[in-house]
Amino acid sequence: MGLTTGHDRGEPKPAPKRNDVIRGEAAGQGGLWRKRRCWLTLLLCGVAMVTALGFWIDLGDGPRWRPNVTAEDHLSVIGRPTDGASELPQAGAGDARPIATEIEFTECWFVMPADHHASCGVLTVPERWQADRSRALHLKFVVFRASVPSAVEPMIYVNGGPGDAAGIDERSIGRWWALIDRTSWLKARDLVVFDPRGVGLSSPSLICHELGDAAALIFGQSLSLEQSNSAWSHAAGQCQERLRELGVELDQYTTEANIADLHSLIAHLGYRSWTLLAVSYGSRVALGLIDRWPEGTSAVILDSVYPNGEVAYADAGKSAAGAFSQLFKECDAHRSCRSDFPQIAATFERVVQRASVTPIAISLANPSGGPRLQARLDDSRLIDVLVHAFYNWQDIARLPAIITALDEGNVRPLEHLADITVGVYASEEISHGVFFSVECRDAFPFPDHDAIERTITEVPLYRSFVLSNLLLAVCPRWPIDRAEPRERAAVNREVPILVLSGEIDPFTPPQWARVLASTRKAVQIEFRGVGHGVLDAHACAGRIVARFLRDPTGSPVDDCLLAVGTGASGK
Repeated sequence: MGLTTGHDRGEPKPAPKRNDVIRGEAAGQGGLWRKRRCWLTLLLCGVAMVTALGFWIDLGDGPRWRPNVTAEDHLSVIGRPTDGASELPQAGAGDARPIATEIEFTECWFVMPADHHASCGVLTVPERWQADRSRALHLKFVVFRASVPSAVEPMIYVNGGPGDAAGIDERSIGRWWALIDRTSWLKARDLVVFDPRGVGLSSPSLICHELGDAAALIFGQSLSLEQSNSAWSHAAGQCQERLRELGVELDQYTTEANIADLHSLIAHLGYRSWTLLAVSYGSRVALGLIDRWPEGTSAVILDSVYPNGEVAYADAGKSAAGAFSQLFKECDAHRSCRSDFPQIAATFERVVQRASVTPIAISLANPSGGPRLQARLDDSRLIDVLVHAFYNWQDIARLPAIITALDEGNVRPLEHLADITVGVYASEEISHGVFFSVECRDAFPFPDHDAIERTITEVPLYRSFVLSNLLLAVCPRWPIDRAEPRERAAVNREVPILVLSGEIDPFTPPQWARVLASTRKAVQIEFRGVGHGVLDAHACAGRIVARFLRDPTGSPVDDCLLAVGTGASGK
């Protein structure tokens, strides 16, 4: 299957990203919701669950941030790692001499709109944090300045993926300006956005163009599971060798390194305190930061959480089955959807089973360019394409119609999702080299084949979907050490956390958020009818964030949660 391992999706060309820039309070107001068959309108007005666990600490009355702290005294500002953080790679570890990290503010590479301000720069960090000598990596960042001078602390945005660009390039930067303009809680503060190591504008880039050619082969022909996995493995091997020839140390593009980079960026910017906003995989990095350096982070907002200890690809079948099942239940409970798409669950099963015998012929965009491909989607590829709808609230609303059309022999409504799915592998905004290095280290070694077989037994319709996972094909040959279990252990910290999750998110399912909330001082809010990326899908989520930011120690519950009369409970 594709990158269904906690990734995020936006709207790049030729294919959307996994973790789109959130769209804030105006999201979910498009014309689609006014159409007759947009039956999810009522579902998206409400919330199914709010849970709150534990108590939150008082962070004191001192100044919220200090903008002029120098890099030299950043340890006194940010604090040193806790005793449990000794495993985190650090410059100067052991008896090696310290490696100089630095920040340089530069002229911005984009045109700023009138009456808007930003500072741009490059953070230089070592590729290998534990070495006394290492190649320098250059991570680009943007600080979007508050619309008016304010004492409100800054917000640090941690993007998802792993391997997704943050959208700060010249072509994409407009989405950030638009988001800030319509989001009150961003206008009042500085917002820091950066591309992690190996990603986006940062150098070097770990994009694997070879996967585009493999995708064209795999989607364009009726290959067996073994043949498809061999093609993925071969393409990843070609990428691996090319990056090695460029001097890239693939084993240094890890979650631990991303945490160290984030710590270094905040240190050099000189902030005394800040709020973290993290989406999908970014939540793993944000949680790692507060576990290792608890001082300085006053609050954390997690959207579609992908924490340590969860292995998305091992649960992919059950997570996808759960999302589709819940979607179909919602459709059956809604009169107009039930009327338009009767017995939608049975229709879906029939379509998937038919594709396992006779693959669906469909035209889709060639990931390597050129004329459209005549592709064939078996059951695994079909589910891979359909599951991509859960990245976008508009596509979720279309799913019953798409499935019904397939049952009637009409493939045209599926072409949009198929183009997105295949385009991921050739996207210039996704660094698959980073994706493989992080996921193969964090996730691959822990579940065994017996666990995967148990999953297949529980959801047999998804067997091929599970076994065709990209990581299963690539990780055995990707040159990176496996993470030790201690690197994955969660550490509880008294930092207030707001967790937003979608009820029908197959990539970062809501049960992950519930488990996280049960182990930390957190409030979890689960939105009905929402997939991956809550802030992107629901205007109410923005209002909840605003309340949380005004008082992280209070309840963020807002009246908008009662829109459809569902119950809500908070601390």
